[in-house]
Amino acid sequence: LPIAALPKPPTEPLVTETTATSVTLTWDSGNSDPISYYVIQYKPKSLEGQFQEVDGVATTRYSIGGLSPFSEYEFRVIAVNNIGRGPPSELVEARTGEQAPSSPPLKVQARMLSASTMLVQWEQPEEPNGQIRGYRVYYTTDPHLPLSMWQKHNTDDSHLTTVGSLITGTTYSIRVLAFTSVGDGPPSDIIQVKTQQGVPAQPADFQAEAESDTRILLTWLPASQERITKYELLYWEGEDGTQQKVEFDPTSSYAVEGLKPDTLYKFRLGARSELGVGVYTPMVEARTAQSSKCLTLNTTG
Repeated sequence: LPIAALPKPPTEPLVTETTATSVTLTWDSGNSDPISYYVIQYKPKSLEGQFQEVDGVATTRYSIGGLSPFSEYEFRVIAVNNIGRGPPSELVEARTGEQAPSSPPLKVQARMLSASTMLVQWEQPEEPNGQIRGYRVYYTTDPHLPLSMWQKHNTDDSHLTTVGSLITGTTYSIRVLAFTSVGDGPPSDIIQVKTQQGVPAQPADFQAEAESDTRILLTWLPASQERITKYELLYWEGEDGTQQKVEFDPTSSYAVEGLKPDTLYKFRLGARSELGVGVYTPMVEARTAQSSKCLTLNTTG
């Protein structure tokens, strides 16, 4: 009788099909004796460490799904018999296909170069899902129109562009999206700019975060090449509190202190130059922490 032994490795798998999220493999058993089933191991090529496994595969062809688009993976196959697992096959590599980006460009900013020409800049999306072929800059004086009716300026895959022939003395809304050979990704949130020479751009990436029960820290991207003399901060307590206004010298963060505990505050920020105030940011909100002070009740007997 032949001595029962662990299986030999299957032949090197062949990649027969790829989509943006799946890879199909085929292989030969590599064994003359019966095999109970196969195990497919796979991992992103860029990652050291553990393989993920598909267990109990009864055929010699299998499609692995749930993969990330435009990513390189390594695959290998193990044969299993009633004694146990044999050694793995040779590794085979495959790259998944492209998709449209699933996130917008980051850190979109706009500023005026002259009274009718603006510079728009941004960074690549977090999830490009492929080779970015270019970007579309959409702009309009009426942000209520559907995006398809905004004016459009296409650019190759550089991260900045100028848009000219703008109407002066008005406010433009701007959105940017990235595209791959498969299609367009989602557009960024609206940013705005005033077509007036020498007025600063809208502060970008404005964020509020509670640091304690009485203090909220505001941060934004430092503005480049602009003669900002002051920032103007508007804020409100709760839904219908009165507007407070603070001015301070150019910086890229500011802490608002002396606030009430466990209270929602809303903020808008604008930058001022000698020639006027730029467009304020959209509103951001943060809630202060709950008070850490204990209440002591005086009981008089």
